[in-house]
Amino acid sequence: MTIPFLSKLQPLLRSRQVLSLAGNLVASGLTVVSVSLLFRALSVQDIGAWVFFMTMQGLGDSLRAGGVTTAFIRSYAGAAPARAAEVVGSTWALALLITAGLAGIGLLTRLGPEPVANISLALFLKWFPLTFVLTLPSFLAGCVQQGQQRFDRLLALRLLTQGTFIVGVVGLMLLHAATLERVVYCNLTAAGLTSLVALLRAWARLADLPARSAACMRELAHFGKYSVGSYIGSSLLRSSDTFLINFLLGPAPLAVYNLALRFLELIEIPLRSFLATAMPALSAAFNQGNRQEMAQLICRNGGLLTWLLLPVVVGTVLLAEVPIYLIGGSKYAGTEAANLLRIAMSMAILFPIDRFSGVALDVLNKPRLNLLKVFLMLAINVVGDYVGIKLCHNIYGVALASFPTILSGFLFGYFLLNKSLPVSITQVLRVGLVECRLLLHRLLGRPAPQPVPRALA
Repeated sequence: MTIPFLSKLQPLLRSRQVLSLAGNLVASGLTVVSVSLLFRALSVQDIGAWVFFMTMQGLGDSLRAGGVTTAFIRSYAGAAPARAAEVVGSTWALALLITAGLAGIGLLTRLGPEPVANISLALFLKWFPLTFVLTLPSFLAGCVQQGQQRFDRLLALRLLTQGTFIVGVVGLMLLHAATLERVVYCNLTAAGLTSLVALLRAWARLADLPARSAACMRELAHFGKYSVGSYIGSSLLRSSDTFLINFLLGPAPLAVYNLALRFLELIEIPLRSFLATAMPALSAAFNQGNRQEMAQLICRNGGLLTWLLLPVVVGTVLLAEVPIYLIGGSKYAGTEAANLLRIAMSMAILFPIDRFSGVALDVLNKPRLNLLKVFLMLAINVVGDYVGIKLCHNIYGVALASFPTILSGFLFGYFLLNKSLPVSITQVLRVGLVECRLLLHRLLGRPAPQPVPRALA
């Protein structure tokens, strides 16, 4: 017997947006679980060192992803089979060069005559090269599956990575053997197993490597030279707080600061999901010369996300102590973490429009402008962080510096986008509100109240 309500929901549940959202939701949920376990298993000092290690690892991942991801999806989406194989093979070749280069630099730094005094930096230099190599096949598999919009496979890869890591950490805790070094071993095991599965299942399409061409590699690299700057700039923007806190205040305040920002995953989950599904669609519209459709996609996705995130932001600001306790435990109660979370969440409502502006500039073949925006924000953030720490002598100075950083990036990106596409903030909010009503009626099984406006002012 078919239940009418469920039958009406099935198309929605099978949509690319929902599958992408489910993948990010599950992966981010498991990330929060693993972080919560680590905050309980390790000392505050060791957590600070782990945060620094993962931040630096993320910086390396951003360099590799920036060099190939956007250029790959832009060239791969909708391509003929022969062209698709050429793009995949050329992307593999570029990713191998980037991986070998960064891993080689990491190995060279270990040949110095003096040991590194900072425990956070020493941990990174010791384990980065091997971690970076082990994650290469799973990274390429992620690119290919995103380009094919196979978000079910992306979900499987994320589940395998996070699930393996969590099982390892739980095992260490049950054996009362949790140390920083052993947590790194769990991370390496998870990365290696995921990459092995990606290769065995041919999700990374390593067999297309012989189809590479010098012309395609140059094409990807030419576009990537701008997008890699944006990726690195964005990564530095996120990690500059980590660097300054680690070296000016120490690992313990870094642990508190990172705990506060962990709950921002509630914002990042739908953002990553919508961006992952929107980028191929935006690229297809651009390749067809349909800028009106590009503008409509930005309005629908950015507006819908803004309205959906509003109650999350308000609720988190009012009840910030609850997620801090749930993730970090009682030893972080009474610290600055709750107030830091309130400050961060209050600006997060600008994220949807800001992120879609950046992606649209890349798709419009204007990555240079997006790069300029990112480095403008980075400069403001570094100066603001340094001044804030010197004036406040605590991590509140870093949190307050986020206000001018995020606001300047939002205004600058919106101004650049508005010059290329017929998009306005009022239009984004209006279309987004209509999308919210449509989504609500679909969930309730009711007829749509009105069609989404197709024409943009």
